[in-house]
Amino acid sequence: MSFLLNVDVQDTGLCGLTSGGGTNGSSLPMGMPADFSCGGVLLSVGLHPWRTEGGWEHWMPRLREWAERDCVVAIGECGLDVMRGASMDVQMEAMRAQVEIAAKVGKPVIVHCVKAMEQLMVLRKEYVVTCNSRGWKPQTWVIHGFRGKPEQAKQLMAKGMRISLGHQYNIDTLRYLFTCGCPFYLETDDCHLPIEEIYRQASIRLGVDVCRLVSRCNPFVDLFRPVTS
Repeated sequence: MSFLLNVDVQDTGLCGLTSGGGTNGSSLPMGMPADFSCGGVLLSVGLHPWRTEGGWEHWMPRLREWAERDCVVAIGECGLDVMRGASMDVQMEAMRAQVEIAAKVGKPVIVHCVKAMEQLMVLRKEYVVTCNSRGWKPQTWVIHGFRGKPEQAKQLMAKGMRISLGHQYNIDTLRYLFTCGCPFYLETDDCHLPIEEIYRQASIRLGVDVCRLVSRCNPFVDLFRPVTS
């Protein structure tokens, strides 16, 4: 089984996605070697929008350094949250900086978005224009912990984003994502349940075999690219 651990660039705290999702509490030193990879464990690194107050720019050189490492397969969490963090203007600037780093290194972005979908759409449009003007390939953005309705999911996917569902989701959205043929993912986020249980419950709600569901939403097949030694 592959693992994706999400590291906030400010500190050593880790939370993670397990085989397409799943939050785990852990800690590893930010001084890990550049070739760090252990038992299928890979990293995403970013500056969470909750931590954008007090000089987010200070952390961008560190993020750029980590983004180049083979064990880092995604940038994030980064994003927008009207409920917490710096002002929306500051959060948008911090996200612009991080998605630019992701574009330069050719890695996807894990997005935290709370009540800021309109602003996110603005940033995505700007991002695509910037990438095209600079000769970069626009990278996939994954909206993690998505709880919206199918109509909102459709809007996001039409703009080149993908959906990751946590343990709390709209059942109609799950059904839509499974039947539409578009890539989507499952995660535990901050839930205490193991990722296997998230898959089991979702498969029951869909009325499909859990192995079929796993094969439909495994990000290590079509999104994150583990480095093999």
